[in-house]
Amino acid sequence: MSVRFSNAAVWYSSPRDSQAKNGSLRLDSRAGHGGSLRAAWLSGAAAILAVTGAYGQDAPPDTGPDNTVLLETITVTSPRQRAAVPVRPVAGSGSPISSDSTPSTVASSNPPSFEAQQQRFERRPGAETVVSVTEREPGKLTNLGDIFQETPGVFISESGTFISMRGSDIANEGSRNGRGIRAYLDGFPLGRTEAGFTNALIDPLATDYVEVYRGGNSLRYGALATGGALNFVSKTGRSAPGTGLTVFGGSFGTLQTQIENGGVRGPFDWYLQGNLFEKDGYQIHTSQQDYRFSGNVGWNITPNIESRTFFAVGKTNLDMGDSVPLDQLETQRRGAVGWATQYNARLDFEYQRLANRTTIHDGNTTYELGSYFLNTGLDHLPVPMAGIIDYGWRDMGLSGRVEHKTSLAGLPTELVAGLRIGYTEGDFDRFQHLNQGTAKGRQIYDWAFSSWLVESYAESAIEILPRVRLFTGLQGVFTTRDLDDQYRGGAVATVPPIPGSIPQPGRVNALLGYERDFQALNPKFGVNLEHTRNHFVFANVTRSFEVPSGADFANIFAVDRGLGRIPQLDAQSAWTWETGVRGGWERFKYDITFYHMRLHNEILTRCATEIGAGCTSSNTVAFNADHTIHNGFELGVKTLPFVNVFKDGDSVFANVVWNYTDFRFDDDPVFGNNRLPVIPEHQLYSELGYRHPSGFFGSVNLRYLSDRSTTFDGSGGDAFVVPGYTLLGAKVGWQAPDKSWSVFVEGRNLSDVVYAADFAPSPTVPVTQNPGRPPFTFTPTRSPMVKPGEGRAVYAGLSVRF
Repeated sequence: MSVRFSNAAVWYSSPRDSQAKNGSLRLDSRAGHGGSLRAAWLSGAAAILAVTGAYGQDAPPDTGPDNTVLLETITVTSPRQRAAVPVRPVAGSGSPISSDSTPSTVASSNPPSFEAQQQRFERRPGAETVVSVTEREPGKLTNLGDIFQETPGVFISESGTFISMRGSDIANEGSRNGRGIRAYLDGFPLGRTEAGFTNALIDPLATDYVEVYRGGNSLRYGALATGGALNFVSKTGRSAPGTGLTVFGGSFGTLQTQIENGGVRGPFDWYLQGNLFEKDGYQIHTSQQDYRFSGNVGWNITPNIESRTFFAVGKTNLDMGDSVPLDQLETQRRGAVGWATQYNARLDFEYQRLANRTTIHDGNTTYELGSYFLNTGLDHLPVPMAGIIDYGWRDMGLSGRVEHKTSLAGLPTELVAGLRIGYTEGDFDRFQHLNQGTAKGRQIYDWAFSSWLVESYAESAIEILPRVRLFTGLQGVFTTRDLDDQYRGGAVATVPPIPGSIPQPGRVNALLGYERDFQALNPKFGVNLEHTRNHFVFANVTRSFEVPSGADFANIFAVDRGLGRIPQLDAQSAWTWETGVRGGWERFKYDITFYHMRLHNEILTRCATEIGAGCTSSNTVAFNADHTIHNGFELGVKTLPFVNVFKDGDSVFANVVWNYTDFRFDDDPVFGNNRLPVIPEHQLYSELGYRHPSGFFGSVNLRYLSDRSTTFDGSGGDAFVVPGYTLLGAKVGWQAPDKSWSVFVEGRNLSDVVYAADFAPSPTVPVTQNPGRPPFTFTPTRSPMVKPGEGRAVYAGLSVRF
């Protein structure tokens, strides 16, 4: 029996983050923009010369396109054919497995197929993963948690809104929108150049697969972030031909619909889709509506030149519910009426996106050119003390990449180099609020923000022995953060939350502007050994580099009130050592990774003691922790323990994902060796199921998280520890052997467990300001504030394709 693993979490991988100590290949600087920019351009030129200088020797005949590990634009497949025979279950998730037929090669790929990337990633030197979205078992697909629940090394809150890899984004300051993870859509940045990624831009229903780079491995995407990088690859007319209709709905007023169409005609292919998602929400004041339209058009201009244009528009309207005290979670799990409800806290976001990638093939060399433009707008009332936020920003950029296949000293060699230039400009305005938060009042901030990002990289893979590859790479980066405060309205008094008044934000008369720039070099060294066919050992050492976001700087200015009492932030860096094994047999797949990361200047949260006593929500700031350590173990196993149980072709499948983390301070003068908050020590997902060759499938699953601390200094005792929990789920459904239609029913949290889904950490036990006039007094809080998780839920869906 031949079983090929291919599903929503087929992991194969490569390295992690890296961090550095002072002086090690570190060029962090506050020098003038001109000199830094010249350095970045020179590093880019050197990277490209390193590749073009090796062009003198053609690739040996025994190194065909199918064996590449770095080169991604070698082959493309014809439109995927529906399986002519009943598909078999995938190990570990019950996802269907493609038939053994191999798509025909017609040209180079733009983008690469999932199958091609899957084969490349397992031969790379670290924790890189390819996660299929379209080949997954039919089921709920509304957020990132649904995509990555079976992926080792990724932590996502139950709501799917908070994502962390290897301890990224655990600070309370900044935007908390994926800090420490660089995200891309079809290779183009997914959000601002200076701040994580924008979750609302991600559309799971339009995604073919996701490339997951845990840590600093990906010089192309991820060495600028401690957690790593995600690249969401869109469906195309070649990967998703035909017309599809999907309807999904269930508990808490959830409804999702999609219509899509893709096809190929001559040198052109196209893919178009539109979808609507809405829900009333489990908590009070948590309704949501998403409207999305996207697509792309590919054009094979000549046999050696192809171009693909991507476009998308969308809008999100989200009501923001109140957090509740942890000690009242049992009685207030459906939410409580607080500031968010009283003042109609909400988030309204819209975007328009256009991008193009063109590839030119010249023998063993491929050139790739890209450009993108993203326009976004945000109207947001988070809490009354923040006021109404009205942000608009534009992101644009150009990129170039060269891939070359050759030999060095008779050894098969792959070389890549690239340059990416990105620019963000934004108008960041903030107002006091009127009419219970529904209208803008007096303007208090008028900021013009801009940020440049110049990245260059070069990487090589040399097969020094049969099935043994050495990898080396280097990334150069230069980036700026500039804020021009254009406000001229004078000081505005803050109205504190005292009885008889409506709380309002204020501001000082001093202008709150800054100019900062940073630069660095990030090396990478790795090895991959295929010791037995389809069994790999890998190891690597990488450096990563992460710059404070504009929100980090703005937060310091707001708390400091322009007096210069709080030290400015530096960039954080890390060195990561990683080793692992992956591979498998016909019915068993495994992926195991160990990593040790040493961080310098990790951006975390502390109390602004320079401002005053007490640690309230309004006087915490970002700071650089001198030294921290992130250790971890990531395991994924997928297996078919029993086959041909009741009928030839049926099977029992099982999978397990276990993430163990040990993140802590390293002899910090304030926090000692305390464990860092937010991320649990243990995270476990397991699933057991059955699939019949007729298309019927059923499974049960559980997700377990251990206790999580809410304070950086460990204060507060058990009252400030979020208890661990176990959630049970189940799914049953049917999918036609040719995938022309499917139906499913899925249950989540079937035992109706009460749990905290998310929370923001604090440096220590926070205090609240007592009612009255100055001088104010404070009382320590008795319990941290948390977001309740959803209760028992049942969903159902139907998809038809023709």
